[in-house]
Parts: sequence; C-alpha cells; structure tokens
Amino acid sequence: MSGLKISLGCGGVRLPGWTHVDGDPQWEPDVTADLSQPLPFPDQSAAFLQSEDFIGQLTFPQAEVFFRECFRVLRPGGVMRLLTPDLALLVTMYQQRDYRLREFWDEGVGIPLHTRTLGELVHKALTFAQQQSFYDEETLRALLEPIGFRVKRVTYQQSAHPELRGLDQRSPADAISLYLECTRPHSSGI
Repeated sequence: MSGLKISLGCGGVRLPGWTHVDGDPQWEPDVTADLSQPLPFPDQSAAFLQSEDFIGQLTFPQAEVFFRECFRVLRPGGVMRLLTPDLALLVTMYQQRDYRLREFWDEGVGIPLHTRTLGELVHKALTFAQQQSFYDEETLRALLEPIGFRVKRVTYQQSAHPELRGLDQRSPADAISLYLECTRPHSSGI
C-alpha cells in the first residue's frame, strides 16, 4: 500500500522510512506538532501510523480528538499500530503481588522508589512522565470503534502487515504493553 508511514509521539526513536512527529523539538522529529491538535497531514495521506507509549500523555477527550485525526489521515485500509501500558495487566500483576513489576520499573523506567513497594510503584506508574491517562483494551475500544476503526489485539512484533512488524520497542519481557492494530475500513459512513 502506498502512502506515508508516520510515527506519532516518536520521542527519540527513529524508524527507517517513517516520518517522525513529536511535540518536543529536543527529539529533532521530522515534524514538530502538538498531537492534541489537528495533525499536519492531508486527509487519507497515510498508509500506516505507529504510536508507542504516547497516548497516555493525553486526557481522554484529547485522545478522542487524536484518534479522529488518525482516522482522517489514514487511507481506507490503512492501519495504526498502537502500544500503551496495559492498565488491566498492571492491576492483575499488582493484585497477584507479581514482583516482576519492580524489575520492569527498575530496568525500563529507572525512577527511584522510596519504599520499593508495589503500591508506590503503581502510584508512580499512574502519575509520572506527564501521564494523563492509562488504558485497558475496553477503554481504547470505546474510544476507537465509534470513530470507525476496526480494532484487533495483536502481540509483540507480530502483524499481518510487513510494514508494522518488528517496530515495537518494549517487549513483554520488560514492559506491560497492550498491542493493538486499528484499521480504517475501505468503506465507511463516517
């Protein structure tokens, strides 16, 4: 499928052949843009979108605007790969007292914990790094499906689309990510 491949909220990650967009110019993205506002791309100009660990920096209303913009920018049949920390997995691991959470935190985040308890870790996870929201699959579907996206849960580095394979920066071995692919259907009344 021809069209742009756009990485949204890219931070310092560079994917070969992709256009990188971030709101922080320190990362030197190809395009600096506030992703809570309309995306600076024409309608139906992108074949693929990718966003990892960004969506939590938006409030739920901002996320809905962001997803509407993603839908607008995607061509019919285009796909957005979306990764975000999985609230359901975080809660499950907390309830089961799974201390791998602490390993994930120490290796992946590195912010010191005063008490080193799982309770403190969950609190910090929900409030650090400009985190505005935290998602589970149900909440993301509630935002994405009314816009018109077909949503499919996928696994680490796996995709039916070669362009989306091997992009994921965080693996299940060192993070609690939720992996979704969101397709703009070929025909839509939206």
